[in-house]
Amino acid sequence: MFADELKARGWTEGGQQADYSKGSWSICFDTSSWVEVATAANPRTFDVHVPGEYESRWTVNLIEHLCRMEDELVRLRKALSEIRDTSDVGGSAHTTAAKALGCCYHRWLVNMRVSEGRGGRMYCPICGQTAAEPGAAPDPAT
Repeated sequence: MFADELKARGWTEGGQQADYSKGSWSICFDTSSWVEVATAANPRTFDVHVPGEYESRWTVNLIEHLCRMEDELVRLRKALSEIRDTSDVGGSAHTTAAKALGCCYHRWLVNMRVSEGRGGRMYCPICGQTAAEPGAAPDPAT
């Protein structure tokens, strides 16, 4: 069973913000057959289908992999930002970091505190870029 697999891997049940949590990672069941996986840096890392009994262990492995990869992405982007923003770093390192940080595979989320049609309604938790509406969001390849 999914809940048993989560608990066996150190996830704790309950809490104000999540149905299950492990460190800074959390899982919330939505109203359908999906769970929303979140990390401290990204409130909507991924949506994962609630597994049947047979897939439970695999699904917990997937969720933890997604959370680790999101944490690693945040760590690497922070390191690149520090390189880019350090004035005493050599030119090629600075250029490489700036170029790498300029690329983002946006994960557009909706900021419900911003009215529809207003700038900032859509935001990318990875790079911080914002847009007014889903159609106005920049191409994911940029």
